Amino acid sequence: MRAAAARGLNEHAVEQRRQSVVRISSSTGVPAGRVGSKTRVKKASPAASMEAEVRTQDVAIPLAEYGDPVWVRDQSPGWGGGSVSSMRGAEATGWNVRRQFKGAFIAKGQVVVRTSKARYPLKILSMAVLANELAKPTRPNVPAAKAFAAYDLEKRVIRHVIRAVSG
Repeated sequence: MRAAAARGLNEHAVEQRRQSVVRISSSTGVPAGRVGSKTRVKKASPAASMEAEVRTQDVAIPLAEYGDPVWVRDQSPGWGGGSVSSMRGAEATGWNVRRQFKGAFIAKGQVVVRTSKARYPLKILSMAVLANELAKPTRPNVPAAKAFAAYDLEKRVIRHVIRAVSG
């Protein structure tokens, strides 16, 4: 009985992972291959208390990785001045929205912004943190995953238990 319930729970967790990868990819703009490679299912084992878990582990994804950043420097602005950009900041795509990040520029291939008046404390701007997309209640994946669990989990577990009892 417990083994059948664990099979149903694990089947649900695998489907929950698959749907989460699609949802996270579509809302963030990060390719599904990257999201899928960082998302794992910790399967339940037959016991009195069973728990399966969908887990994502990744670092903050820099804007430069999937955001196609652009920053144009104007080499001769005004009356023979030095190199200054006429853009408000670097332009990049994050969460499927193309926008300019005020005060940002591109250095060594990364979208960065100064954190103080000094020349070198630079902060690399990032877009999605995949673990947050999977766990934060304010992100669209969490309510969708809860709704799917309410709809699907019981049916899958009962189907496996009935199959085990009748066969």
